[in-house]
Amino acid sequence: MSVLLGPILQFRGTAKNVYSLSALVVQPLGDPQPGVTPPSGVTASKPLALADIPLLAPKQRVWRVDFSIKQAKVATTYTVEIAGQQANFVVPPSGQSPRMAYVSCNGFSDPKDMEKVDRNNERWDDMWGAHQHQPYHLLLMGGDQIYSDEMRLTVPSMKAWFARSFAEREKAVYSKTIESELDSFFSRLYLERWKQPEVARMFSAIPTIMMWDDHDIIDGWGSYDEGLHGCPVFQGLFATAKRYFRIFQQQLIQPAPSQATPGDVHPCAIAGTADGFHLGFTGLGDLALLVPDLRSERAPDLTKPVFQKTRIISATSWTALYNWLDQLKNHRHLLVMSSIPVGYLDLQAAEKALDLVPGRQELEDDLRDHWRSLPHRDERKRLIMRLLDFASRQRCKVTLLSGDVHVAGACVIESKLTQHGVDGAGTIYQLISTGVVHPSPPALAVYFLETLGAGQEQIDYAITGTMLPLGARGRYLIAARNWLAIEPDEKDKSDKDRLWVNWHVEGSEHWVTQVIDPVKHVS
Repeated sequence: MSVLLGPILQFRGTAKNVYSLSALVVQPLGDPQPGVTPPSGVTASKPLALADIPLLAPKQRVWRVDFSIKQAKVATTYTVEIAGQQANFVVPPSGQSPRMAYVSCNGFSDPKDMEKVDRNNERWDDMWGAHQHQPYHLLLMGGDQIYSDEMRLTVPSMKAWFARSFAEREKAVYSKTIESELDSFFSRLYLERWKQPEVARMFSAIPTIMMWDDHDIIDGWGSYDEGLHGCPVFQGLFATAKRYFRIFQQQLIQPAPSQATPGDVHPCAIAGTADGFHLGFTGLGDLALLVPDLRSERAPDLTKPVFQKTRIISATSWTALYNWLDQLKNHRHLLVMSSIPVGYLDLQAAEKALDLVPGRQELEDDLRDHWRSLPHRDERKRLIMRLLDFASRQRCKVTLLSGDVHVAGACVIESKLTQHGVDGAGTIYQLISTGVVHPSPPALAVYFLETLGAGQEQIDYAITGTMLPLGARGRYLIAARNWLAIEPDEKDKSDKDRLWVNWHVEGSEHWVTQVIDPVKHVS
């Protein structure tokens, strides 16, 4: 019996102090069902077959095992064994907020980028060292867990398709050849990228929460014009990427291509959404976590007579997300994982300058994808207002976690409106950490971004967005690879709701720190 990938741990929520996890392993097709050895205090399910991959020409079988653990009064370390492979993880005490690590951009958009770094997975190694010193309980992965960009060169049918004119691409048929080659490509990509030792070691040590972004599908997915977005090949590509996202990142059953019935649903999926994988987690001590899917529903807004706007999330799903927020009670801090930063530089102001800068291609998808671009501004403003209203109404701090842009940074969104109060509810921090593997843009491009795009933004009347200087040099962007630690204040028992946020930056001996205080409660 052999294991080709895994165990990969995933967090599946808490209920009444029962901590739920799952673990994914991949074996050669034909191997016996993996044996499971849980320790005392851990209840394990029988292994569940998620899919045989590649889906159209199976060679491997993907398994999931579910675990449930009653949380103790102290942090507890557990070791489970699946098919002879161990996963070691720590469950936080009941009622305590977890220590978390956040990453994004786990790969390269261009093979040439690999020449810009000394060791591809150096930041993963750094995280492992920090985890050994004081364990993390959750690993939040905010997008681009894989990079599919190489399909343009390594998938013959897609290489030929990209060589055509736009008009020819839109008319092309999603042939059996394209479907089969993409199916094999995504199957191989997940196995190759995630079995790298530094990455695999972390996946077997910290339960993950993953949400995809464009490179998990194709660069800029959802921000192309209507003709290209809706063409057969692009839609077929998306369907294939979505199947593998379900299997590997959400650990959900993928029905065989011949079956019309859907697979299972994540236990923390938000009810009532139109499509996608919108997730909500509660009961993490005083923390709650909202993880919207910003890719599944991205599309040109066909309600407009002319292609002027695109949507990020459908109206139906926004309603479901806001309903989830309205029902969220008794939490002191809400973390929102938005793969693309809600608060960031003004990329519109920097765009013209970037036309003159070498290496600007690395930023093109951000220019058309980002929340501050003209097509998304109304949707963004509604999101900001709803989060501010929620924070004020529930006396709950809100913090945004994002990646995507290949630099680290921080922004503060502040409201001086009377209804949002002056005790912290009217302040939302935006924390950006990226990439854990992908290198930063050229220094000249980063300089232009900071120079032209870092002014204060007037989001609405009495609501502003301001980039924050980080580090000793007062720069707004950290142009080095990094990962983010999010740690409750365990030393000051009088204010355990305070979060210490530390960027672990490649090449730096010191962390870059942001402290986030909770909303003050008036007796």
